Amino acid sequence: MCASIRQAREELIRSERIGVVGRLAASIVHDLRNPLAAIYGGAEMLMDSRLSEPQIKRLARNMYDASRRIQQMLQDLLDLGRGGPSQRQRADLREIVSRAAETLVLKAEAQSIQVVLDIPEHLYADLDSRRIERVVANLIGNAIDAMPGGGAITVSAVREGGSAMIAVRDTGPGIPAEVRDRLFQPFATSRKGNGMGLGLALSRQAVVDHGGDMWAELAPGPGACFIFRLPLEPPG
Repeated sequence: MCASIRQAREELIRSERIGVVGRLAASIVHDLRNPLAAIYGGAEMLMDSRLSEPQIKRLARNMYDASRRIQQMLQDLLDLGRGGPSQRQRADLREIVSRAAETLVLKAEAQSIQVVLDIPEHLYADLDSRRIERVVANLIGNAIDAMPGGGAITVSAVREGGSAMIAVRDTGPGIPAEVRDRLFQPFATSRKGNGMGLGLALSRQAVVDHGGDMWAELAPGPGACFIFRLPLEPPG
């Protein structure tokens, strides 16, 4: 009887591990879809010889940025597994947000979504730029996914004391009630969602690793708003 119980327990543990691997794989595939779509769409448009030289340069830049995002995502997973240190340097938050938004411009335009950036100048911080850019891109990408029928996304920032408060707001349906209490837990998702929730968990961890925090405004009504705080260099 003891042997049967032990065997059943081992089978349960094995099944749980397989389930975690499956959910992790599904989450990675979901996060890779956005940059891969940018590369595929850009390549398809480049086959049109009627494009002007500025248009070709813009598409090439978007494809390059999307490829870099894939590389960054894979590196984030490696860092998560290894606990590797971040490579930080002085960075401008306005430039980071602009780069993140640029990688998703084509997808937003295809869904009639307007992306508005309201980031003041001279917000400097000691950052691993690639990780924070990935955070912003993930939040914007989630907002785009939530609004297939069009809408607007606003990314804004303000200085509060020694920190920057960055907010990503959309005009979509809002955060599903069933996931509000576990938004930043790995694999938190709603039945209607396309993702597995790993992106938000990794994003918040990246912000926490920089001495900040991330949360969602759970106000009533449509739309969602995610906010994260990052320490800034003193002005001057």
